[in-house]
Amino acid sequence: MKPVRCCCPLFTHYNWLITAGLMALATFCRAQENSWTSPSSGNWEDASSWSLGILPGTNQSILLTNYGWKAVQISPATAQNYPQSLNVNSIDISSPTNSFNTLLLNYAGQNTPLTAQAVTVEGNSTMAMYWSALQLDGGNGVGLQVGGEFDQNDSVVAGRQINVGYIGPGIYNMNSGFLEVANLWIGGAYGGLFIQNGGTNAFGITDVQSGNYVLSNGYYAATIYFDGGQFTQEGGLLQSDLTIYDGTYLLAGGVHQGSVTVPSSDGYGSGSGGMTQSGGTNLGSLDIGSYGWGSYTLSDGMLFAGGITVDDEGTLNQSGGTIMVTGVVSTAENQIGPEEYSGGSINLNGGLISSTGIYLNGHYSQNGGTNLVAGDIDIAENEDVSLSMFGGLLTANNLSVSASWIGGVFLNEGTMIITNQLSIAGPNAFPFWSGFKGGGQLLVSNIWLSPQASFSCGSGTITQSGTLTVASADINAGSGPTQFGRLELSSDGNTNSTLSMPAGASIIRFADSSGQTWSNGPSLMIENWSGSPYGSGAQQIIFGKSAGALTAQQLAQIQFQNPTGLASGIYPARILSSGEIVPDPVVAPQPQLALQPQANGMRLTLQGVSGSNYAIEVSTDLVHWLAWTNQACSNSTFSVTDCEATNYPMRFYRAALAP
Repeated sequence: MKPVRCCCPLFTHYNWLITAGLMALATFCRAQENSWTSPSSGNWEDASSWSLGILPGTNQSILLTNYGWKAVQISPATAQNYPQSLNVNSIDISSPTNSFNTLLLNYAGQNTPLTAQAVTVEGNSTMAMYWSALQLDGGNGVGLQVGGEFDQNDSVVAGRQINVGYIGPGIYNMNSGFLEVANLWIGGAYGGLFIQNGGTNAFGITDVQSGNYVLSNGYYAATIYFDGGQFTQEGGLLQSDLTIYDGTYLLAGGVHQGSVTVPSSDGYGSGSGGMTQSGGTNLGSLDIGSYGWGSYTLSDGMLFAGGITVDDEGTLNQSGGTIMVTGVVSTAENQIGPEEYSGGSINLNGGLISSTGIYLNGHYSQNGGTNLVAGDIDIAENEDVSLSMFGGLLTANNLSVSASWIGGVFLNEGTMIITNQLSIAGPNAFPFWSGFKGGGQLLVSNIWLSPQASFSCGSGTITQSGTLTVASADINAGSGPTQFGRLELSSDGNTNSTLSMPAGASIIRFADSSGQTWSNGPSLMIENWSGSPYGSGAQQIIFGKSAGALTAQQLAQIQFQNPTGLASGIYPARILSSGEIVPDPVVAPQPQLALQPQANGMRLTLQGVSGSNYAIEVSTDLVHWLAWTNQACSNSTFSVTDCEATNYPMRFYRAALAP
């Protein structure tokens, strides 16, 4: 919540006006106007150039408004010899057409400031200060109105309030020195511009309305209100917590030290604001979208934060630069209707982000760049919470997907490295999808799939080194290279787990799982299988590298449902010598022979059961058969050439399992 403002940009405090009017009636005093009448430049102490014929003084309204191009100078001699002339009621600097008037404080020193209740610098006019001092004793009113140009060099400006841009397109150039005012307003109808090229502004409140504060150098430590305007930092040090209610903070250079809340709450409602960083260094935590629509965009530079929160109406966009977070990056989600949710978004398109953890209750999308998470990524239980990758690199210790309604991990492209465990929890109460969809490259140690969870391999590459624990979950094989770790069936669920094969070619591998303890009861049901019953087909499911990669008990818990090429039904699994599992039709499948004439005879290729011996017989009339050779089928197929085939006009072949 922002502090309560102590004044307003223009004279709208009616109680003060009434009081001032009553005082005027009671004393019958009115400030005298003392105008500069000379058409040329001169010194402040030139009495003959003033309309009253005397030097400026208390209760006088000083006017530098006449025709001509000139400057009125307040010099060291003025401050030393005529200090009483530097205490006036008000000063008005303006210029008629084809004129330009300047009030110049030229090294008058800082011991005897020019003191006034109100100073007005209108359009086409300037007030310039060099090693001087200005004291604005405006009470509850505005001390300085800038509609023209005000230049501060090695000087001190102090007092109540400054307005830039409310009476004209004012420009305030603070090149050096100190600004010590309670309130600085920038904006108004003309959108004022305040440029700090040096010096120190560490006092009071700066209210950026429709204008722009530019910090290119120097030190800023005052409080900033954003009411539709813009604060641009190109250099220097900004040491202030920023609460951006309605407006924009642009960090292009320099250092900002402090937290950023965008937008902030003014105590009455939500705002809309943003922060854009194209350079420089930002030191402090970020809170985006907690009180309305807010955004943070990083294209270059450095952000060091203790934590980052992207609430339901917030967006963090990174296309370059570096974000280092010592704490957690989190997104939040709120319900905005009976079935509608709004969630914060993080979009990484380039650059580097590093944190100790990520908590997602919204959306994360990565198209490029690098995201290094030292700890865990947790995807919360809520509707439409997701982590999507279309490129780049993401690393984490653990990645957990809670029981979301519709959501999970979408690894379309890019590389994801999970050094410990990827955990997918299925939806608890609603029959919606929750899981993992592959497409890029996944390198993971352990995978844990709870009941109703879904794991789709897709077209990407999956390399697992640890244990795949499945409890009443679904695995969808894909077209890409898939190497799972050791398979373990768990009894956490009440139904079987499934492994669904795709329509086309697919090879899915598991590590040798014979050392894993499977729970009694649950089965792994293999669906849509269309491989070869002899092995080495277009679809293959392989455990380890031998028939010993599964125990007899484990093999008994694997079944094939309606495999292609066999009658509809449930078939037990058998494991070949290569480690591939195929459906066991109880009666061994008949071997298949293929013949190919050669110059030296007939080449026979037999496809059979891997590890079995086959006897091949020959005949010339299909009635009388003679044993010809026995061969071992070590890898589902073998080939042999009959060199005597050229001696016969016709020769037939048949094969059968040998005893």
